[in-house]
Amino acid sequence: MTDVVATNQTILVVGGGISGMTAALEAAECGKDVILIEKNPSLGGRVSQLYKYFPKMCHPTCGMEINLRRIKANRHVRVITMAEVADVTGNSGNYTVNIKLSPRYVNENCTACGACRDAVEAEFDDGNHIMQ
Repeated sequence: MTDVVATNQTILVVGGGISGMTAALEAAECGKDVILIEKNPSLGGRVSQLYKYFPKMCHPTCGMEINLRRIKANRHVRVITMAEVADVTGNSGNYTVNIKLSPRYVNENCTACGACRDAVEAEFDDGNHIMQ
């Protein structure tokens, strides 16, 4: 048996689909602090896009809504959407993770002129197509 030494008690869960949400909730309900990051603007992943899902064959909102309420009510879970892991350094039990945050919104001064699109060099994949 190997010794496990935990130096940092915060758990990072990458991906806010149903599996990531469940993993974050289970750890948080055991008293661990959890950071859940998701690259999209909302949690749910592919399951949230389905018409019905197995085994209950119900609409995703019935199961998703319960998990979202549980996440919102749990003070041990911190959700960061529109974020991706940029870099991981460290060793077992003591990692440092740099997270790249995507822009959150355009402020009230936006006139929809399109100049922002021309100023940005990076492309963005919204899951359906790549745009700038």
